[in-house]
Amino acid sequence: MKVPVYFSEKFNADTIGRLFERALADTGGRIGKKDRVAVKLHFGEEGNTRFVSPENLRPIIASLAKHNSNHFLTDANALYRGMRHNATDHLKIVQKHGFDKLGLPVVIADGERGEEEREIAIAGKIFPKVRIARHIAEAGALVVVSHFKGHILFGFGGAIKNLGMGCGSRAGKLAMHAAVKPSINDSCTVCGKCSEVCPADAILLTEDKATIDPDLCEGCATCIAVCEFDAVEIPWMALASSAVMERTAEYALGALSGKPCVCVTFINNIAKDCDCMADSELIGSDVGIVASVDPVACEQAAFDLVRAQHGDVDIFKKATRIDGTHILGYAESIGLGRRGYELVRL
Repeated sequence: MKVPVYFSEKFNADTIGRLFERALADTGGRIGKKDRVAVKLHFGEEGNTRFVSPENLRPIIASLAKHNSNHFLTDANALYRGMRHNATDHLKIVQKHGFDKLGLPVVIADGERGEEEREIAIAGKIFPKVRIARHIAEAGALVVVSHFKGHILFGFGGAIKNLGMGCGSRAGKLAMHAAVKPSINDSCTVCGKCSEVCPADAILLTEDKATIDPDLCEGCATCIAVCEFDAVEIPWMALASSAVMERTAEYALGALSGKPCVCVTFINNIAKDCDCMADSELIGSDVGIVASVDPVACEQAAFDLVRAQHGDVDIFKKATRIDGTHILGYAESIGLGRRGYELVRL
C-alpha cells in the first residue's frame, strides 16, 4: 500500500489546517494529548524572507492544539557563524521574524552553543549512532514544517534535510559535513578560549596560533562555537555532495528514532539557495503544500510536483548542478520511509 501524501495548490489557513489534520490522522492516534511534541522549523537567517512564515504556521499550531497540549517550537543552532550560531542570537531572529507572537514556548534544541545533545543508536550504513539536539531527541513526537527550495550541496532541501541537518547538534552537523577535523587559520589571536573548552585536550597553544591535533580531536565542534575570530576552519567541501546527503539521511533516521511524525512542506518561494542564506534568486513558480507521515514520500512528492509544474525539468539540478534525488534513494534504503506514494488532492 502506498503512503498517502496530501496536496493542495492553495495557501490559505483553512487548507493548511485541513492538510495537517489529514496527515495527523494517519499517525493512528500515536500522538497523545500530553506527549511532548517538537514542532521543528527554520526561523530564517538574517536577510532571508523565504522561510515558512508565522502566519502559515499558525493554522498548523491551531490544529495541533486540538489534539495535544504540550508542544513547542524549535530549531537547533547552525554550524556556520551567523544569527543562528548560538541560542541568544537565535532567539533574536525568532523575535525579529515574529515567531514569538505565536504563543508557544520556543526552545533552541541544542542549548546555548550547540552542546546539548543525545547520542541515538541507528541501523545506519555510515554511523552506528548519531548526535541529535537534546530537546528534539527527548520529544515524544515531531511535527516537521519545511520549506522546499534549492541548496548548493543537496540540490534541493525539504523534510529530510530539516530532520537530518536541522536536528543534529553542532557536533552532529560537523559529522554530516566533513570526514576530517577542523583546523586553525591565521586569524587566530591565541586567546586560548578554544583550548579551555576542548574536552579532549586536543588544542595546543603556540606563540603564533593554536593548533588542533586531529588524532585527539573528537569532532565536538565546541571550538567553532567559542571562537570569536572565525579562526576555526570548517572543512565544508571535505566530502562529496552525495556523501553529505547520505550522512544527513542517517541523521534524519536518528532524529525520528521511531517517533510519530507529521511533515508539512511548503513549495513556494523556490529559491536557488537555502534559508540559511540571505534571499537568493527565485528559480521556480509556487506549487502548493504537501503533508504526510512519511518524510521520504513527502519529499518525493514535492520534487515530482515541482518537476511537473516546470515542464518535466529538474529546476534544482539546472540551478545547482546537483542531483538531489540521491538522498531519496538512500533514505529509502535505510528505512527512513518510502518513495512510493498516493497523491491525495484536497
